[in-house]
Amino acid sequence: MNAQIKNYVAQMEAQLMADMTEAKEANLYEIASLMIADEDMTQFANVCQAYEVVKHHLVG
Repeated sequence: MNAQIKNYVAQMEAQLMADMTEAKEANLYEIASLMIADEDMTQFANVCQAYEVVKHHLVG
């Protein structure tokens, strides 16, 4: 896992925790979708890989 993917993982986890703390609906897919929309398409694969890493951390 490269540094960029680790950065995206940290951002996604931080956003999930913030959403849960604020009693919002925490939606990993929505977070990843917004990250993809905000980044250029060269980062698409990295964001997708980070999504999978966070998803597997949550599932166990």
